[in-house]
Amino acid sequence: MSLAPERRALGNRPSLFDHASRLHALTPDAPLPDGGRPYPDDADHRGPRPSGGSFSVEQARAALAAVLRARFDDPGRSLDELHEDLRALDVPSWAIRPDVLDGLPWLATEPARETGLWLARHAKDRRPALTGLCLLAGRARPEDVPLVRTLGLLRCLGPVAVDVLETIPGSAGALVWLAERSAQLTLSRAIEAMCRAEDPVAVAWLLRHATDPGPTAGGHAQRVAQAVRLADVLEDGEADGGVVLLAGRLLQAMAGEDFSALCDYDDACRALAAFAVRAGAVPPVLDSLASAVALAEDLTSGHAACLPWRPGVRETTLERLRRLLTSARAAEALAEAARSPDPVTRRRAAWARRAIAALPVVSRFPSRLPEDGRDRLAIHVVVSDPALPGRVETRPLVNGRPVVARAFRKGRPHPPEHVLSDLAASGEPREVRLAEAYCTEGCCGALYVTVVRDGDTVVWRGRRDPDTTAVGLEPFRFAAGPYDEVVARAVDDHGWEWPARTVAREVRRSLREDPGLLAAWECEAGFVYAEADRQDETHVVFWHPREPSSDGEDRPDDEPWVQLQWTVPIDDTDPGGQAARVLDWLRHNDPKSHAEVVGGSRELVERLGLPWPHWGDDYEE
Repeated sequence: MSLAPERRALGNRPSLFDHASRLHALTPDAPLPDGGRPYPDDADHRGPRPSGGSFSVEQARAALAAVLRARFDDPGRSLDELHEDLRALDVPSWAIRPDVLDGLPWLATEPARETGLWLARHAKDRRPALTGLCLLAGRARPEDVPLVRTLGLLRCLGPVAVDVLETIPGSAGALVWLAERSAQLTLSRAIEAMCRAEDPVAVAWLLRHATDPGPTAGGHAQRVAQAVRLADVLEDGEADGGVVLLAGRLLQAMAGEDFSALCDYDDACRALAAFAVRAGAVPPVLDSLASAVALAEDLTSGHAACLPWRPGVRETTLERLRRLLTSARAAEALAEAARSPDPVTRRRAAWARRAIAALPVVSRFPSRLPEDGRDRLAIHVVVSDPALPGRVETRPLVNGRPVVARAFRKGRPHPPEHVLSDLAASGEPREVRLAEAYCTEGCCGALYVTVVRDGDTVVWRGRRDPDTTAVGLEPFRFAAGPYDEVVARAVDDHGWEWPARTVAREVRRSLREDPGLLAAWECEAGFVYAEADRQDETHVVFWHPREPSSDGEDRPDDEPWVQLQWTVPIDDTDPGGQAARVLDWLRHNDPKSHAEVVGGSRELVERLGLPWPHWGDDYEE
């Protein structure tokens, strides 16, 4: 058994249950402020990471089992002693979870429950409190619900409290109660538990509130859709505006996930088609219009276009969404959003308007090539909803069919600046990476295509994914003239940009053309970018004194370097003027003075005389 160094005396420290109860009395119908922080035991859970920063479930199991076995083998041993032994364990709190105690034959049900109840009620530290909850998993009774759900209000205990509640018969109401008073991970875990419960109380709540707190992960959205039988609910004609809003958010989340959870959702085609019908029958609001925009784009150039649609249904669904988005009602709703005092609402309205204007005419996928036997290329640039995590994607279509979505489900297409210029064809074959796995190519692969000009024809061939042996795409042959026009038009088209993205492009171009601008400050340009979900910022990333991986130079291994990022606030005024001001500022000011360290080692950074950020010298469980 590994024990941590001597800990602070508990003194008059309140139990975690009393702490949660007191805060809950102040905000009885809402989450605790900051998840209940500061916790009474915070001082014991900061500092150097235990066990050198790594820990396995097996280590946690062995450590907890040793302490608990000592208690259960010696009933005379006091619960206070058990509390202190658990408190002193060198086990991170995240490793204390119910499955760690699975299969221990000496954990008799009733003694384990009684011990768990005492620890849960009296623990003054999260390790014994979590252990108490783990002992209650599968053993707790309905009368234990108030204790468990109150502890679940604390962010540090919430996920394990959900695990315990899920094992108590008839606890759907308690899960709803906790979900309505939780945020982040606890809320997500409570929703997942309700999806598994198949309880009418849980289903009714999910249909109204499963997406209320904010962005929803794609796999999470898929499980909610399955639990509430979303396609059936939409098809029965009784869905009101609230249900339609939730349906749009769920479908949008599935479509926007890196792995496209829509492809794993058996009722995706039915739900998408029914959403298009119901969305046109309820008053439009910004959220439902945003979902309609994202789904129309995915039905055109994303994974939704590749679902197993019955003939004509995809096209009908797209046309319904298009009619909704181009209606006078939608225009009025977007105009109202554009006048909102909230900047995110205004940006979403601007994004939706740009995307609606760029929606292509709905057409069926051709069953054969045109008469000349040549393939046809189109390029769509798709920007994600500014209210959600996402990116800008370059989606090539050949003969109306998405190229990336057909062949690659492990990540999203690359942004235009990483793809478009490389698609220009020459007599020399060029390999172009169209998409990369969400976790990087080195982990799970990427999608490549080789582009080469052969006389009056441009050929795409040799498509490959380094992570798999086969890519399900045939070679494409394009007429060179129309192909060149499509690529050139895409390179020159910046209509999809927002101001911060335009500023990023202009600053990136200027730094590339004039490297002396940063060299004057002993810096070297890295990259400049703007994120789709943070449209009021442009980020300038650079190296000091230069990039460590610069080619063709004989440099000592210990030459100090640092990567820095300068974040520039951007507003809705003229992007060209803002870019000019950024560049002018760089001419007269050292950017290191306004940047933060984002890469390098502490030793090398401090040798350069720069402060090292507090990234994990201390930890907090």
